[in-house]
Amino acid sequence: MINIDKALEVLGLPAEMEAYNGQVQTRTIRTITIYENNDFTSGKQVINYSVEFNEAASALFGAYPFNLAAGWIYQGAFSIAGQTDKGYKLHKPAMAVKHEAPSGLAGQTVHYVESSIYFNPSTIDFVYEPYETVVNGVAEDMKDPIIRAQYKARVITKGADGKPRVSWTSRYAITPKRKLRKAEFLKIAGISMEEVMWKCRHTYNIVPVKGETHITSIAMDIEKPSASTLNSTVYINGIDANTFNYKTLINSFGKTYDGYMYMYRLNNGPRIGGTTDNVYGSTLNIPLVPGADSTINLEAGSVNAYNIATKTLTYNPDLIDEASIIAYMEFLPANGKNENCGKEISLETGIEKLF
Repeated sequence: MINIDKALEVLGLPAEMEAYNGQVQTRTIRTITIYENNDFTSGKQVINYSVEFNEAASALFGAYPFNLAAGWIYQGAFSIAGQTDKGYKLHKPAMAVKHEAPSGLAGQTVHYVESSIYFNPSTIDFVYEPYETVVNGVAEDMKDPIIRAQYKARVITKGADGKPRVSWTSRYAITPKRKLRKAEFLKIAGISMEEVMWKCRHTYNIVPVKGETHITSIAMDIEKPSASTLNSTVYINGIDANTFNYKTLINSFGKTYDGYMYMYRLNNGPRIGGTTDNVYGSTLNIPLVPGADSTINLEAGSVNAYNIATKTLTYNPDLIDEASIIAYMEFLPANGKNENCGKEISLETGIEKLF
Protein backbone atom coordinates (compact mmCIF):
# COMPACT_ATOMS: atom_id res chain seq x y z
CA MET A 1 0.00 0.00 0.00
CA ILE A 2 1.15 3.52 -0.66
CA ASN A 3 -0.17 7.06 -0.52
CA ILE A 4 2.58 9.20 -2.02
CA ASP A 5 0.66 12.46 -1.56
CA LYS A 6 0.32 11.83 2.19
CA ALA A 7 3.96 10.74 2.47
CA LEU A 8 5.09 13.97 0.84
CA GLU A 9 2.72 16.00 3.03
CA VAL A 10 3.88 14.64 6.38
CA LEU A 11 7.54 14.92 5.36
CA GLY A 12 7.03 18.48 4.12
CA LEU A 13 8.14 17.78 0.54
CA PRO A 14 6.88 19.33 -2.72
CA ALA A 15 4.89 17.31 -5.26
CA GLU A 16 7.87 17.32 -7.66
CA MET A 17 9.66 14.87 -5.34
CA GLU A 18 7.19 12.11 -6.28
CA ALA A 19 9.43 11.16 -9.21
CA TYR A 20 12.12 9.97 -6.79
CA ASN A 21 10.06 7.51 -4.76
CA GLY A 22 11.81 4.20 -4.15
CA GLN A 23 14.63 2.84 -2.02
CA VAL A 24 18.33 3.56 -1.72
CA GLN A 25 20.15 0.27 -1.24
CA THR A 26 23.72 1.25 -2.17
CA ARG A 27 25.89 4.36 -2.09
CA THR A 28 28.79 5.12 -4.42
CA ILE A 29 31.75 7.07 -3.07
CA ARG A 30 34.42 8.84 -5.11
CA THR A 31 37.59 9.99 -3.39
CA ILE A 32 40.79 11.92 -4.01
CA THR A 33 44.27 10.67 -3.16
CA ILE A 34 47.17 13.10 -3.04
CA TYR A 35 50.55 11.39 -3.32
CA GLU A 36 53.56 12.81 -1.52
CA ASN A 37 56.26 11.70 -3.93
CA ASN A 38 59.80 11.16 -2.66
CA ASP A 39 61.60 11.49 -5.99
CA PHE A 40 65.22 10.21 -6.11
CA THR A 41 65.62 10.28 -9.91
CA SER A 42 67.91 13.32 -9.82
CA GLY A 43 70.30 11.69 -7.36
CA LYS A 44 68.90 13.51 -4.38
CA GLN A 45 65.51 13.45 -2.64
CA VAL A 46 62.97 15.89 -4.01
CA ILE A 47 59.46 15.98 -2.62
CA ASN A 48 56.58 16.82 -4.93
CA TYR A 49 52.87 16.07 -5.08
CA SER A 50 50.49 14.45 -7.54
CA VAL A 51 46.71 14.02 -7.56
CA GLU A 52 44.64 10.98 -8.48
CA PHE A 53 40.86 10.55 -8.55
CA ASN A 54 40.12 7.04 -7.36
CA GLU A 55 37.75 4.57 -8.97
CA ALA A 56 34.18 4.83 -7.69
CA ALA A 57 33.42 2.31 -4.95
CA SER A 58 29.92 1.16 -4.03
CA ALA A 59 28.75 -0.36 -0.76
CA LEU A 60 25.45 -1.28 0.88
CA PHE A 61 23.58 1.74 2.20
CA GLY A 62 19.92 1.63 3.15
CA ALA A 63 17.70 4.72 3.06
CA TYR A 64 14.54 6.17 1.53
CA PRO A 65 14.81 9.08 -0.96
CA PHE A 66 11.89 10.98 0.61
CA ASN A 67 13.45 10.72 4.08
CA LEU A 68 16.86 11.75 2.79
CA ALA A 69 15.33 14.80 1.11
CA ALA A 70 13.37 15.81 4.23
CA GLY A 71 16.45 15.41 6.42
CA TRP A 72 18.61 17.51 4.13
CA ILE A 73 16.01 20.27 3.89
CA TYR A 74 14.82 20.47 7.49
CA GLN A 75 17.92 19.36 9.39
CA GLY A 76 20.73 20.00 6.91
CA ALA A 77 19.70 23.58 6.00
CA PHE A 78 19.39 22.88 2.27
CA SER A 79 16.90 24.91 0.25
CA ILE A 80 14.98 23.82 -2.84
CA ALA A 81 16.44 25.30 -6.01
CA GLY A 82 14.23 23.35 -8.44
CA GLN A 83 14.86 21.55 -11.71
CA THR A 84 18.27 21.95 -13.40
CA ASP A 85 20.11 20.17 -16.21
CA LYS A 86 21.70 17.89 -13.57
CA GLY A 87 18.43 17.07 -11.81
CA TYR A 88 16.08 18.43 -9.15
CA LYS A 89 18.42 20.52 -7.01
CA LEU A 90 18.76 21.19 -3.30
CA HIS A 91 21.40 23.75 -2.42
CA LYS A 92 23.27 25.01 0.61
CA PRO A 93 25.54 28.01 -0.02
CA ALA A 94 28.90 28.48 1.64
CA MET A 95 28.39 30.30 4.91
CA ALA A 96 30.37 31.74 7.80
CA VAL A 97 29.10 30.85 11.27
CA LYS A 98 30.49 32.25 14.50
CA HIS A 99 30.30 29.60 17.21
CA GLU A 100 29.13 30.49 20.68
CA ALA A 101 29.83 28.75 24.00
CA PRO A 102 29.69 25.92 25.00
CA SER A 103 30.99 24.85 21.57
CA GLY A 104 34.63 23.77 21.41
CA LEU A 105 34.92 26.33 18.62
CA ALA A 106 33.47 29.17 20.72
CA GLY A 107 34.59 32.57 19.48
CA GLN A 108 35.75 31.22 16.11
CA THR A 109 34.06 31.80 12.75
CA VAL A 110 33.86 28.60 10.72
CA HIS A 111 33.43 28.91 6.96
CA TYR A 112 31.24 25.98 5.88
CA VAL A 113 31.47 24.74 2.30
CA GLU A 114 28.95 25.01 -0.52
CA SER A 115 26.98 21.84 -1.23
CA SER A 116 24.40 20.77 -3.81
CA ILE A 117 22.22 17.68 -4.13
CA TYR A 118 20.75 16.55 -7.46
CA PHE A 119 17.77 14.15 -7.55
CA ASN A 120 17.16 12.00 -10.61
CA PRO A 121 14.92 8.92 -10.95
CA SER A 122 17.88 6.54 -10.51
CA THR A 123 20.45 8.60 -8.58
CA ILE A 124 20.90 11.25 -5.93
CA ASP A 125 24.23 13.05 -6.33
CA PHE A 126 25.71 14.89 -3.33
CA VAL A 127 28.26 17.45 -4.54
CA TYR A 128 30.39 19.55 -2.20
CA GLU A 129 33.49 21.72 -2.03
CA PRO A 130 36.22 19.36 -0.72
CA TYR A 131 37.72 21.83 1.75
CA GLU A 132 38.91 21.43 5.33
CA THR A 133 36.91 23.79 7.52
CA VAL A 134 38.50 23.05 10.92
CA VAL A 135 42.01 21.66 11.54
CA ASN A 136 43.11 20.64 15.05
CA GLY A 137 40.34 22.70 16.60
CA VAL A 138 41.16 25.86 14.65
CA ALA A 139 38.85 27.32 11.99
CA GLU A 140 40.53 27.46 8.59
CA ASP A 141 40.98 30.56 6.46
CA MET A 142 38.98 30.06 3.25
CA LYS A 143 40.95 32.50 1.06
CA ASP A 144 42.95 29.52 -0.23
CA PRO A 145 41.43 26.54 1.60
CA ILE A 146 43.12 23.26 2.40
CA ILE A 147 41.86 20.42 0.22
CA ARG A 148 40.23 17.55 2.09
CA ALA A 149 41.84 14.36 0.75
CA GLN A 150 43.66 11.19 1.73
CA TYR A 151 47.46 11.34 1.46
CA LYS A 152 49.77 8.46 0.63
CA ALA A 153 53.54 8.30 0.16
CA ARG A 154 55.44 7.13 -2.87
CA VAL A 155 59.09 6.55 -3.65
CA ILE A 156 60.12 7.26 -7.24
CA THR A 157 63.43 5.95 -8.56
CA LYS A 158 65.03 5.25 -11.95
CA GLY A 159 64.25 1.89 -13.47
CA ALA A 160 66.63 -0.30 -15.45
CA ASP A 161 65.65 1.64 -18.57
CA GLY A 162 66.63 4.90 -16.89
CA LYS A 163 63.05 6.11 -16.72
CA PRO A 164 61.30 7.18 -13.48
CA ARG A 165 59.20 4.49 -11.84
CA VAL A 166 57.18 4.11 -8.65
CA SER A 167 59.18 1.67 -6.54
CA TRP A 168 57.05 1.87 -3.39
CA THR A 169 53.62 3.18 -2.32
CA SER A 170 52.42 3.30 1.25
CA ARG A 171 49.62 0.87 2.02
CA TYR A 172 47.93 3.21 4.48
CA ALA A 173 47.24 6.91 4.62
CA ILE A 174 50.01 9.15 5.98
CA THR A 175 50.27 12.51 7.67
CA PRO A 176 51.88 14.59 4.93
CA LYS A 177 54.72 17.02 5.44
CA ARG A 178 52.27 19.67 4.28
CA LYS A 179 48.73 19.80 2.94
CA LEU A 180 47.83 21.22 -0.44
CA ARG A 181 45.68 24.30 -0.70
CA LYS A 182 43.16 24.99 -3.44
CA ALA A 183 45.33 26.99 -5.88
CA GLU A 184 48.22 24.52 -5.90
CA PHE A 185 45.90 21.52 -5.96
CA LEU A 186 43.99 22.79 -9.02
CA LYS A 187 47.25 23.53 -10.82
CA ILE A 188 48.45 19.96 -10.24
CA ALA A 189 45.04 18.41 -11.06
CA GLY A 190 44.71 20.49 -14.23
CA ILE A 191 40.92 20.86 -13.97
CA SER A 192 38.43 23.35 -12.53
CA MET A 193 37.00 23.14 -9.01
CA GLU A 194 33.54 22.44 -10.48
CA GLU A 195 35.02 19.37 -12.21
CA VAL A 196 36.76 18.32 -9.00
CA MET A 197 33.50 18.55 -7.05
CA TRP A 198 31.70 16.36 -9.58
CA LYS A 199 34.55 13.82 -9.61
CA CYS A 200 34.38 13.38 -5.81
CA ARG A 201 30.60 13.38 -5.41
CA HIS A 202 28.66 10.79 -3.41
CA THR A 203 25.86 9.00 -5.26
CA TYR A 204 22.87 7.38 -3.57
CA ASN A 205 21.49 4.85 -6.04
CA ILE A 206 17.67 4.74 -6.23
CA VAL A 207 15.98 1.38 -6.85
CA PRO A 208 12.35 1.57 -8.07
CA VAL A 209 10.17 -0.59 -5.81
CA LYS A 210 6.44 -0.96 -5.23
CA GLY A 211 4.77 0.24 -2.06
CA GLU A 212 2.76 -3.00 -1.96
CA THR A 213 5.95 -4.96 -1.28
CA HIS A 214 8.56 -2.49 0.02
CA ILE A 215 8.94 0.39 2.46
CA THR A 216 9.57 3.63 0.56
CA SER A 217 9.14 6.19 3.35
CA ILE A 218 8.54 6.53 7.08
CA ALA A 219 7.12 9.60 8.77
CA MET A 220 5.48 10.90 11.92
CA ASP A 221 2.62 13.33 12.28
CA ILE A 222 1.84 15.14 15.51
CA GLU A 223 -1.30 17.09 16.26
CA LYS A 224 -2.86 19.15 19.05
CA PRO A 225 -6.63 18.64 18.75
CA SER A 226 -7.01 21.11 21.61
CA ALA A 227 -4.82 23.26 23.83
CA SER A 228 -4.76 20.47 26.41
CA THR A 229 -4.37 17.32 24.27
CA LEU A 230 -1.87 15.90 21.81
CA ASN A 231 -1.72 12.79 19.60
CA SER A 232 0.49 11.36 16.87
CA THR A 233 0.47 8.91 13.97
CA VAL A 234 3.13 6.67 12.44
CA TYR A 235 3.04 6.66 8.64
CA ILE A 236 4.69 4.00 6.49
CA ASN A 237 4.48 4.67 2.76
CA GLY A 238 2.08 7.48 3.61
CA ILE A 239 -0.38 5.05 5.25
CA ASP A 240 -1.29 5.00 8.94
CA ALA A 241 0.71 2.03 10.28
CA ASN A 242 -2.28 1.00 12.43
CA THR A 243 -4.43 0.32 9.37
CA PHE A 244 -2.43 -2.32 7.47
CA ASN A 245 0.17 -5.07 7.95
CA TYR A 246 3.44 -3.21 7.36
CA LYS A 247 5.42 -6.21 8.72
CA THR A 248 5.31 -7.85 5.28
CA LEU A 249 7.08 -4.91 3.63
CA ILE A 250 10.79 -5.21 2.76
CA ASN A 251 13.00 -2.44 4.14
CA SER A 252 15.98 -0.79 2.48
CA PHE A 253 18.29 -3.47 3.90
CA GLY A 254 16.31 -6.33 2.35
CA LYS A 255 14.66 -7.39 5.62
CA THR A 256 11.25 -7.10 7.27
CA TYR A 257 10.50 -5.60 10.69
CA ASP A 258 8.88 -7.22 13.73
CA GLY A 259 7.44 -3.93 14.93
CA TYR A 260 8.53 -0.53 16.17
CA MET A 261 9.23 1.27 19.41
CA TYR A 262 6.96 4.27 19.90
CA MET A 263 7.23 7.09 22.43
CA TYR A 264 6.89 10.75 23.30
CA ARG A 265 10.05 12.51 24.46
CA LEU A 266 9.75 15.70 26.49
CA ASN A 267 12.61 18.19 26.16
CA ASN A 268 12.46 20.73 28.98
CA GLY A 269 15.67 20.81 30.98
CA PRO A 270 17.84 18.01 32.45
CA ARG A 271 16.67 14.45 32.09
CA ILE A 272 14.81 12.76 34.90
CA GLY A 273 16.65 9.64 36.01
CA GLY A 274 20.09 8.46 34.94
CA THR A 275 21.44 7.51 31.56
CA THR A 276 20.22 3.93 32.02
CA ASP A 277 16.67 5.16 32.63
CA ASN A 278 16.70 7.55 29.69
CA VAL A 279 19.24 6.71 27.00
CA TYR A 280 17.74 9.32 24.67
CA GLY A 281 18.79 12.25 26.84
CA SER A 282 15.41 13.96 26.85
CA THR A 283 13.84 15.20 30.09
CA LEU A 284 11.52 12.19 30.23
CA ASN A 285 10.13 9.51 27.92
CA ILE A 286 6.52 8.37 27.63
CA PRO A 287 6.29 4.84 26.13
CA LEU A 288 3.37 4.27 23.75
CA VAL A 289 1.83 1.02 22.52
CA PRO A 290 1.64 0.80 18.71
CA GLY A 291 -1.99 0.52 17.69
CA ALA A 292 -3.33 2.04 20.90
CA ASP A 293 -4.73 5.55 21.29
CA SER A 294 -1.75 7.93 21.31
CA THR A 295 -3.67 10.83 22.87
CA ILE A 296 -2.18 12.35 26.02
CA ASN A 297 -3.31 15.29 28.12
CA LEU A 298 -1.14 18.40 28.58
CA GLU A 299 -0.98 20.52 31.68
CA ALA A 300 1.31 23.44 32.52
CA GLY A 301 2.68 23.29 36.06
CA SER A 302 5.74 23.72 38.23
CA VAL A 303 7.29 20.30 37.48
CA ASN A 304 8.02 17.93 34.61
CA ALA A 305 6.14 14.66 35.19
CA TYR A 306 3.88 12.08 33.56
CA ASN A 307 0.89 10.46 35.25
CA ILE A 308 0.36 7.11 33.52
CA ALA A 309 -3.06 6.59 35.11
CA THR A 310 -4.55 9.79 33.73
CA LYS A 311 -2.23 9.98 30.68
CA THR A 312 -1.33 13.53 31.70
CA LEU A 313 1.99 15.19 30.93
CA THR A 314 2.80 18.11 33.21
CA TYR A 315 5.54 20.46 32.03
CA ASN A 316 7.03 23.64 33.46
CA PRO A 317 6.83 26.54 30.96
CA ASP A 318 8.80 28.83 33.29
CA LEU A 319 12.13 27.06 32.77
CA ILE A 320 14.86 28.56 30.59
CA ASP A 321 14.40 25.87 27.95
CA GLU A 322 11.40 26.04 25.65
CA ALA A 323 9.29 22.96 26.38
CA SER A 324 8.83 20.71 23.37
CA ILE A 325 7.73 17.15 22.77
CA ILE A 326 8.88 14.70 20.11
CA ALA A 327 6.71 11.93 18.71
CA TYR A 328 9.32 9.28 17.90
CA MET A 329 9.34 5.81 16.33
CA GLU A 330 12.17 3.35 15.73
CA PHE A 331 11.82 0.05 13.90
CA LEU A 332 12.60 -3.20 15.75
CA PRO A 333 14.82 -5.06 15.72
CA ALA A 334 17.17 -2.23 14.83
CA ASN A 335 20.25 -4.47 14.38
CA GLY A 336 22.39 -1.35 14.18
CA LYS A 337 20.43 0.04 11.22
CA ASN A 338 18.27 2.30 13.38
CA GLU A 339 15.65 3.38 10.82
CA ASN A 340 13.61 5.94 12.72
CA CYS A 341 11.78 9.23 12.40
CA GLY A 342 10.12 11.85 14.55
CA LYS A 343 8.14 15.09 14.60
CA GLU A 344 8.65 17.78 17.23
CA ILE A 345 6.23 20.42 18.47
CA SER A 346 6.78 23.31 20.88
CA LEU A 347 4.35 23.13 23.79
CA GLU A 348 4.72 26.89 24.19
CA THR A 349 4.49 28.20 20.60
CA GLY A 350 2.87 25.31 18.72
CA ILE A 351 5.59 25.38 16.04
CA GLU A 352 6.24 21.97 14.47
CA LYS A 353 9.42 20.69 12.88
CA LEU A 354 10.89 17.47 11.56
CA PHE A 355 13.05 15.62 14.03
